[in-house]
Amino acid sequence: MIRRLPPLAALSLLLGLLAAMPGTARAQEPDHCAAIYQAATVGMMEHCFAASPETACIAAGDVTIQMQSGQTVTGAGSRARLGGVATIHARPGDGTAWSLASLAVPDLVNSRRAATLIVLGPAELVFDEAPDMQPGAAFNLQAPAEPFPCDGVARPGVLIQSPPNALTLLRANGHDMAVNGLALLSVDGDALIVSALTRETILAQSGAVIFAGHSVTVSADGVAPVAPYDPALVAHLPTEVLPVIEVVALPGSAEVIQPTPLFSRPAPAATTNAQVRAGLPVGVLGRSSDGQWLHVRTYDGRIGWVPLAALDVRVPGEIPVYDKAPPLPVRPFGSMQGYVKTDAERNILRAGPGQEFEMVATVPFWTDLALYGRSADGQWLYVETGDGVRAWISTLLISPSTPYSLAELPYAPGAGG
Repeated sequence: MIRRLPPLAALSLLLGLLAAMPGTARAQEPDHCAAIYQAATVGMMEHCFAASPETACIAAGDVTIQMQSGQTVTGAGSRARLGGVATIHARPGDGTAWSLASLAVPDLVNSRRAATLIVLGPAELVFDEAPDMQPGAAFNLQAPAEPFPCDGVARPGVLIQSPPNALTLLRANGHDMAVNGLALLSVDGDALIVSALTRETILAQSGAVIFAGHSVTVSADGVAPVAPYDPALVAHLPTEVLPVIEVVALPGSAEVIQPTPLFSRPAPAATTNAQVRAGLPVGVLGRSSDGQWLHVRTYDGRIGWVPLAALDVRVPGEIPVYDKAPPLPVRPFGSMQGYVKTDAERNILRAGPGQEFEMVATVPFWTDLALYGRSADGQWLYVETGDGVRAWISTLLISPSTPYSLAELPYAPGAGG
C-alpha cells in the first residue's frame, strides 16, 4: 500500500505563477537553461562530490534540510547526518537556479561505500523510520505536476546510482526495490514511476524486473506492464556528477542474438578485444548512416559499435544517425578531482596548456599537486600547488597519486581546442 502525503499544492501553484511571470520567459532560452544546468552541476561537484556515507548535502538552488530535532540546514555546501534528516525540500526558486541535493546511502554489506541519490528539484523527500533499512533508504517522494520552468534541466525526481557490483535496497513511497546500476524515480500524481537507466531494477513485492531502457508505473492499483520509458523523463539528467559517469540510452533496448566483438567505429577493421555475449540486452545510442551498425552501451557499461545483424532491436521511435560517435560526457569544472605527483627534477608550471605559454612556477621532484581539469587534447593538466598557485603541467611530468580517469576530467578554463 502506498502511503499518501499531503500534496504539494503550494509548490505547484508557485510553479504556475512563475511560468506566468514575464521575467521567467528567459528561463526557456537555451543559453539561460544551459547556464542554470552548468551552475547546478558545478555546485554538485564543488560541494557534494564523493561525500562520506550517511550524508545529506545541499548542492545548489533553494534547498532546506529539516532535521528530526527541528533544526533546519540551508545553503549550498551544507551537510547533515542522514540518519537525523526528516525531510528535504528542493524548491523551484525564482527561475534562475536549479535545486539539487545529494544523499550518500550506506551499502548494506559494506558501510564504507554508498549509493548516490541525487534529488532533482522541485521535489520533496519525507523520510520514514525504517529499522530494517539503512539511513536514508526509506522515503516518500512528492513533486509538482509541472516540471521546473526550464526546458534544459531534468524533470523532478530522484536519480540513483548503486555502488559498483552491489545492489542498493530502497523503500520509495512504500515500495521495496533493489537497484543494480542506475535508476530514476519520478511521480505522476499518486503513482511512482520507476525507470531503469542501466542494468536492472527489481520490485520486491511484485517481482517485476525492469531492464535498462524501460519503466513501470506503480500505484494503488498495482504495477503496470513494463514498457520503454518516456524520453522526456530521462532528458538532461546530470549523470556527469555521479561517482561513475553513465550514458543514458534510448527507450527500449536491443538483445544480442549472436556473439559479436565490440567495434570502435562502424567498420569491420575497427574490432576491439571486447566481446558482447549473446542473450544480453544492450542500450541503443545511435546508428550508422548506412544502417548496418548500431552504437550501443553494453550491459557492463562499455560503449562501441556492433553489427545490426547481431541484434534484435526493440527501440520505439527514431534512432539518431551518425558515423562518428558523440564525445562522452565529462565532469563539470569546479572541484578537485584527485592528486598527482611530479616526476622530473625540475617541473615547470605554465599559464596555459602548451610550451608557448609563460612559465608560472617550478616545483621539485615528487611534489603533490591537486588536480582540477585537463586540456582539450589531454596533454596538459590544470593543477594547484600547496600554496594556492593554479597553472598547467604536462602529463609527461606527473604520476597519479590518486586514481582518476583522464577521459572523465573536466575541461578547465582556457583548455584550448
